[in-house]
Amino acid sequence: MNTPASPTKDMVRILVVDDHPNTATTLARALAQIGPGVDVVSAVSGMDALAKVKDKGVDILFTDMIMPEMTGLELIEKMQNHPGGKPSYSYLITAYDVPGLKVTAQRLKVNDVIIKPVRPERICQIATRAIGEMTQASSPAGGKQPGKRKFKILVADDVLDNVTLLTRYLEYEGYDQIAAHDGQAALNKARDEMPDLILLDVNMPNKDGFTVLEEIRSDPAVAHIPVIILTAARLDPSDVQSGLNLGADDYVTKPFDRHELMARIRTKLRVKEAEDRIRRRNRELNLLPEIGRQLSARLDVKDLADVLLRRTTETLGANQGAIYILDYGELAVREKYQVALDSSAMPDDLTPPAKLIQHIHATGQGLVIEDAVHDPLWRAGEGAAIRSALAAPIAGRYALLGLLLLTHEKENYFSSDHLYLLQAIASQAAIAIENSRLYASMLQEQKRLAAVLRHASEAILFLDEQGKPILMNPAGEQLFADQPVKFNQPLPAIREYEPFYKLIEEARKSQMPKLGEIAWHDKRTFTAYIAPIEDGGTVAILHDVSRFKDLDRIKNEFIATASHDLKNPLTSISGYAQLLGQTGTLNAEQKDFVERIRHSVENMSELVQNMMALAQSDLEAAQKHEPVDLKSLLAEMGREFAPQAKGKLQTLEANPPAQALVVEGDPLQLRQALRNLIGNAVKYTPQGGAIKVRCAEGANSAVIQVEDNGYGIPAADLPFIFNRFYRVRSGKASEVEGNGLGLAIVKSIVEAHGGQINVTSEVGKGTQFSVFLPLPASETDNNQKPSIKGD
Repeated sequence: MNTPASPTKDMVRILVVDDHPNTATTLARALAQIGPGVDVVSAVSGMDALAKVKDKGVDILFTDMIMPEMTGLELIEKMQNHPGGKPSYSYLITAYDVPGLKVTAQRLKVNDVIIKPVRPERICQIATRAIGEMTQASSPAGGKQPGKRKFKILVADDVLDNVTLLTRYLEYEGYDQIAAHDGQAALNKARDEMPDLILLDVNMPNKDGFTVLEEIRSDPAVAHIPVIILTAARLDPSDVQSGLNLGADDYVTKPFDRHELMARIRTKLRVKEAEDRIRRRNRELNLLPEIGRQLSARLDVKDLADVLLRRTTETLGANQGAIYILDYGELAVREKYQVALDSSAMPDDLTPPAKLIQHIHATGQGLVIEDAVHDPLWRAGEGAAIRSALAAPIAGRYALLGLLLLTHEKENYFSSDHLYLLQAIASQAAIAIENSRLYASMLQEQKRLAAVLRHASEAILFLDEQGKPILMNPAGEQLFADQPVKFNQPLPAIREYEPFYKLIEEARKSQMPKLGEIAWHDKRTFTAYIAPIEDGGTVAILHDVSRFKDLDRIKNEFIATASHDLKNPLTSISGYAQLLGQTGTLNAEQKDFVERIRHSVENMSELVQNMMALAQSDLEAAQKHEPVDLKSLLAEMGREFAPQAKGKLQTLEANPPAQALVVEGDPLQLRQALRNLIGNAVKYTPQGGAIKVRCAEGANSAVIQVEDNGYGIPAADLPFIFNRFYRVRSGKASEVEGNGLGLAIVKSIVEAHGGQINVTSEVGKGTQFSVFLPLPASETDNNQKPSIKGD
């Protein structure tokens, strides 16, 4: 405004002060909706208000009366002496109508004292009225004012003198006029010229007035135009009644009083103007749901922009409309979509000024540009076809997506009502554009996923909650080449596929990923990974490991063959080393050589034996499945290792179960596993140490424990001690000779029998190995058997 306090000439600054933060915020939010030309500042105390206003001043002040530190009257007094200029309007809000308060307020030239409770709508009305008065007061004398709309009136009469007289009266009142001299001409001009009101004679050639009126009221395009019948011939009350029944808005007989007729015309025009506003508002309100329905059915940005712009420009009467899509996170225009109300004319190139985009990005609000030629945000040339504009932001969830812009060839064409409607339309456009982008992104991701699935060597299957396939890649289809699979139909019920189906069912029931190895009916072997999907169903990924299984088999066959072929030379070397002592007397050095040969042969033989055992396990050599009594087996092992333990002054305590404890398995392999565990305990326990071997029945398994108080295994080595050829690399245990295969053989044998093995150890205190072997079904019925430590 023109006050020194105003930030710009056209910006109205309003200060709202209330010590209740919610009240101040609510009022400020409501006032901000008045229009883009309003700058609202809110404060929670007088001191806070002065700090926020600084030296700029305000145009309108709303303040609470009772506040800490400073009352509302004190704040008004300070603002009236503010260096930025005093407020043009001041309003005091109070909950108590204290005697003398209004007198004091009048002394300070407060415009009004408002008693609480007060609604935000009332505050907005007061502010709007004040802004209107300020705008009117700030207009320079003789300045260009928006012109009042001139109404157009059709005079239909076959008497030329009557037409001349009426047009003279109308011209004097400031109305535009058009004339028709017969009924058909009146009907044609009503449809072509769309007048605001019709003065209709009754007796005319080529259709009388009543016929013209009847046709007007039956035509939706012109039915809303008010009609006043003027006649000197049809004066009978029945004629008046007929005319009114046909839809005449008034019935005036000649001769008429000029002033009375003009008064009637003004009344009908006021009613029509109000009705036009209502019809226009209804069209605008119907535009929102209509656009919403049309946008929801479109996912292409170009298509939805065309629909939105055409419907919006038609409803709001704009000459042109455009949507600008900005680069994400930037203010540069990336895409532009544009239409003109006149489809036969090419629209002007609408490129929004950078200042306009920056302003909307900064404020997040749309605005009305009343004069595009002189507005600093537009600055169109004097000869430009654009004289007014309407702009609204298309705001996404995280950034400004673009702008929605309408233009018109007349100044001051658009109003704040148009802006509110356009902002609502822009909000729907934002949703539609984001949906379109999400859909495009989804299609792109689908293409990428399809490419991955199509070229993946693994077989990938997606199954629904009932285990029916809903998607599979080409490698997955090849799995069932002999039995074609149909989507949304159960997988083929063939016995050869049962292991695969069982793994899927386990994953579905447990809702946990499952990993397994499956032998396919065509001799291929797959590693299968089955995982549940969060929204229901499962995904199965099968990786063909047949080639690796073949390579592993070839490797094991080679090791087995090589180990077997090494046994004969080793036996010969051992035999000849023993014969050397019988051929004659050997000196001390020769005896040492022979002893070294014999020791090396023993180590080599042990390595060969272990390698053969591992090869047999890897090749899944046929196991004997027969009852094995662990009580007898432990007693046998105790007797076998007693001499070795005695030689190292060790105590070997074998505690077999009191009764027979039977498991199903291969006796030779189980004996080998125990021999390796007890042998390791003797080997890695120093002289004078103790070794305990125990066995008992657990809940579902037989538990064997081998415990010693030897060197112990460092914690860093424990995860790797069952790996092949792994040896402890530090401490006393590293000084003991070995090939690192003994524990690997034990683990392989135990797992081949469906069991488990674990170990606990502490350096300097000893080690304990626990073996769990499953009991036959008949043995697991009794769960009340004694258990041992570690079970």
